[in-house]
Amino acid sequence: MPRKNQRMLWVCLSVLLAAPAARGQTTACSATPEAAVQCFVINAVNSRLASLPPNMTLSQFQAYGVSVSNILQSPSTLIFLLGTMGAAADALPPVNADGLTPNQAAQDAAVSAIVDAGLRNGLISLPDSTSADQLKLFARQICAALGQAEGVTFSSGTLLRFLDSYVVNATRADGSMDWTGVRSKISSLVDSLVASGLLKLPDGISAASVKQFAYDVAVAIHDYKLATGRATL
Repeated sequence: MPRKNQRMLWVCLSVLLAAPAARGQTTACSATPEAAVQCFVINAVNSRLASLPPNMTLSQFQAYGVSVSNILQSPSTLIFLLGTMGAAADALPPVNADGLTPNQAAQDAAVSAIVDAGLRNGLISLPDSTSADQLKLFARQICAALGQAEGVTFSSGTLLRFLDSYVVNATRADGSMDWTGVRSKISSLVDSLVASGLLKLPDGISAASVKQFAYDVAVAIHDYKLATGRATL
């Protein structure tokens, strides 16, 4: 199966992995939710509905399927990924500044940095039986699928482009960065949004955590632009 179709398969059919098992079933595949997911993965591979990702064994693919199921049952983490990956797909495409040369590695690195920042600053947490690497793989697949969407779309990368304006203005003539200035502007922005009620912080999330997350994302934007040769997003 082409990689594009396989990404869409995981995005669309992964909802099925989160569905509760029907009562009364006694087969091995229905013994536990995890077993049901593992059987789904085996059947998908055997029927060629899906193929093993590069450098991943069947058992690893089954474990990834379990992690996807758990991600889908973790609303705060799922919503965070959908929002940030929609923005990344729009503002951080996997192509260099010339618009022709593919650079998937640059987008992948930015996606991983955004997920790491969310975890490090407490904006999201790892669902059960899910590693950071599995969460980042799911994020990359979501980002790729959203980047290939056709039809009418919204510019969901606006916030990333706004952060990029801070990065651009903090770039000195010799190419060095005034990261202190970037941090200061981000701090003022978050304080203003919180004070105006436009940014509502859930229990357990502090303004300081949001500021650090935004700063980490700004660094990821800077690194992405270096990797793709872009002056701005």
